[in-house]
Amino acid sequence: MERYCSLSREQVLGNIPMMFITFPSAKDPAANIRHTGKSSMTLLTMARCEWFEECKGTNLGERGQDYLDLKNSMAQELLDWAFSIFPQLQDKVVLVDAATPLTNAHYLRGPRGEMHGAEHNVERFTPETIARIRPQTPVRGLYLTGQDVFCNGVAGALHGGLLCASAILNQILYIDLLAVKTRLKHKQANEKLT
Repeated sequence: MERYCSLSREQVLGNIPMMFITFPSAKDPAANIRHTGKSSMTLLTMARCEWFEECKGTNLGERGQDYLDLKNSMAQELLDWAFSIFPQLQDKVVLVDAATPLTNAHYLRGPRGEMHGAEHNVERFTPETIARIRPQTPVRGLYLTGQDVFCNGVAGALHGGLLCASAILNQILYIDLLAVKTRLKHKQANEKLT
């Protein structure tokens, strides 16, 4: 990743070292009802803000051909990589949309195109930092929640919400969830017996 992040924009293509693949519609129980026979796939990789810096301060749709070429070529490289993993999807793609750090800066207001909130570097996970970033704040009635309270991503946001709700209710909701899980297991075991 260090080598990749040190590349110039001209060196990026052909050197993307990692990709995260997710299928959001597979997680949506109503997706097949609302969009029968269709699915969505999200492909993510790392991109430095500096690779798109010449377009900083421009509006969506006004960033020029060089910007579009790099963005779309990176998207195509990821898509080709995904097809090597899921070849059965190759002739099924209807729409491809790509985003860059500038896109994220526009929609998410991340100053450098961040999409996961606070930087999650090694220092972010030291005991001192973890102890400082809690749902409780010095302001009465103000609580923090979401991924920056715990860890980035959906799971981090979920746990951040549980920590915040626990702080507000002054009870450890993880224990309550464990009790619910135990009751459900017992109920399922009893149903199998009858």
